[in-house]
Amino acid sequence: MKIGVVHFGCASAGTAQIVRTLVEELSSQSYNVIGIEWDDTAKQLNLKELNENTYGSFGGNSHVLNAFPITIWNDQISVLASELTELDQVILLGDTKVNVTDFTGKLLQVPVSIFNNIDDSELTLGYDTALNSIVENIERVRDTASSLSYGKVRVFNVQIPGAENSRLLHDTALAVEAEVVERVDSTLIALLKQHIKQKEVNNEGYTFFMMDQNVDPVALEEHFGEFDLDWKVVVIDESQCSGPYPTALDRLLTNQLKKAIVEWSTSDQPSGQLIIKDKTAVLKEISYSEGI
Repeated sequence: MKIGVVHFGCASAGTAQIVRTLVEELSSQSYNVIGIEWDDTAKQLNLKELNENTYGSFGGNSHVLNAFPITIWNDQISVLASELTELDQVILLGDTKVNVTDFTGKLLQVPVSIFNNIDDSELTLGYDTALNSIVENIERVRDTASSLSYGKVRVFNVQIPGAENSRLLHDTALAVEAEVVERVDSTLIALLKQHIKQKEVNNEGYTFFMMDQNVDPVALEEHFGEFDLDWKVVVIDESQCSGPYPTALDRLLTNQLKKAIVEWSTSDQPSGQLIIKDKTAVLKEISYSEGI
């Protein structure tokens, strides 16, 4: 039996652990684990067999599978589906915005996302690590800001990945007591100006504005010309969200998902989506008509 595995988004230690477990446990049971990648140079699908003989002994965090661009996957789904008909099962590590309408084999969606944006799943693998990594980055900025006096308010515009007004954005803002900039309109600008005025009255030397990639922090500055501010931009990219090590919660989720994926792969279970309930991986059956 051939089992394909593909992941979307930033690689993490959790996804590496899942792929490694599939290779180690399924290969020993005469399953062929096939990595599904996109060759951007040749502009074509790349299928590679994943096994310990080919790749040696996998380290705990080694990434042996490159991320598949989700836009290419969705744009070319008909062609890709026809090229993947040789696979009996396909495991998709990533969020639910992938098109699978043309697939005929069994599919399993696994909740991996730094945005915690999968319906019905209480958590996604990677979210807790991303949240902690972003907060740690901001707190380092705070340590520096609080130790220096500029005689003016320092505005740190922290831009994080995403463009959907995500839970990651709002939870981070709550954790570090930052103002959320969801959009740039007159109502929000008035609120932010009042916030800065209050900082000046209280002789507080800095503040944080949190935003995602929908907001341009440089363009935002144009609305605050009447203030004497030290305007800073701090960009946190997706690779920084992974952090060097997963949090304890993400380690727990990784172990739950590994077990559930292997069980699904080796038993006669229907296509579906794994979701996290009470820190446990549960299979939610989904028909092709609903999409995954």
